[in-house]
Amino acid sequence: MDGGIRLDRSEAAATGHDTWFTVVAVMEDGADLSQTISDLNDAGIGREDLTVVLKRPDPEEPEPFPDGTRYIVVPDDSRGLELAIGFAAVFAVSALLFAFTTPSIGLVLFLFFIVLAALLAVSSFMRVGVVPILIDMEAPAEESGLWNDEFEKGKVLLFASSRQDLKPVWEIFQDQGIYFDVVGRRLEPRPVSGAVLHYVAPDGSQRDIVKELGES
Repeated sequence: MDGGIRLDRSEAAATGHDTWFTVVAVMEDGADLSQTISDLNDAGIGREDLTVVLKRPDPEEPEPFPDGTRYIVVPDDSRGLELAIGFAAVFAVSALLFAFTTPSIGLVLFLFFIVLAALLAVSSFMRVGVVPILIDMEAPAEESGLWNDEFEKGKVLLFASSRQDLKPVWEIFQDQGIYFDVVGRRLEPRPVSGAVLHYVAPDGSQRDIVKELGES
């Protein structure tokens, strides 16, 4: 995907000093990510204003990011799959049971339970991706679809918020050919649906891990 700019407000407004704006970049997952984080830090984007969202099989495995980086790891596994398949099997067995034991209403109940079983079976193989995080922070619907699609293709999302001049941030992404959008408010991703929030300690000696426990 080529680098680009999509603004929901004018460029002049985006460089103002009184309103929060968030630059959301869609990046390749690799060594250049750490350098981009360092460049954004040098441009004045601090720890609390910069969040990286990526996917890993083990969400608790630390990443080699610069000191002070805040990042969220979405689990890339089949957690929850067994439960959905289990319910689907129960509904399928129930459908057959009603079909043979109560012929008068068995057909209707059979169709009802079979539909439920099919829906559960299909949904268990659908990836949730970054959608719960985007919904939680009320991200723009149109842009969110693109962000999630690219995230599922292996890209990384980087959220950089600022009330200062955004030109240095734009230039970093433009120079590297990175696609990005600008949203006219602060977006701060939080860990939901099993995602894990990491902080790289400022001295690099330890990493604090906060697991999402279901609190709002």
